[in-house]
Amino acid sequence: MASPDLELQSAVVAALTGDAAVMALVSGVYDRVPSEPWGSTQGYISFGPEDTAADEGGCVGIDTVSLQLDIWSRQVGRVHCKQILAAVRTAMQGLMLADNQIVARANPFQMVMRDPDGLTTHGVLRYEFHIEAQA
Repeated sequence: MASPDLELQSAVVAALTGDAAVMALVSGVYDRVPSEPWGSTQGYISFGPEDTAADEGGCVGIDTVSLQLDIWSRQVGRVHCKQILAAVRTAMQGLMLADNQIVARANPFQMVMRDPDGLTTHGVLRYEFHIEAQA
């Protein structure tokens, strides 16, 4: 059985790569970004910082997993980045795990900023999931 954080990452990749609206806007979803990630869409998604806090007290163990998705766009302006953010949020709404159970999730934090290179728009989505680890 996969650990909750590993199963969550796999489920996120499957949800995003399996969503036609997301994949129409980006070239890929990456844990490790390749040297040429942009593709014809001029956008991609990568995994950012992640942390897990385990609460093993009581009868049920709950892992709180904070997960950041970084959205990158080289199209002019912020519109493309915001379109990707909206598509990702929609694709993530029905996220479920096969082995472990998501018992709660917080609404994601969203931010859009210009990257220091002056060409790239960087979007951030931070999620928090409370996952009951199944024995």
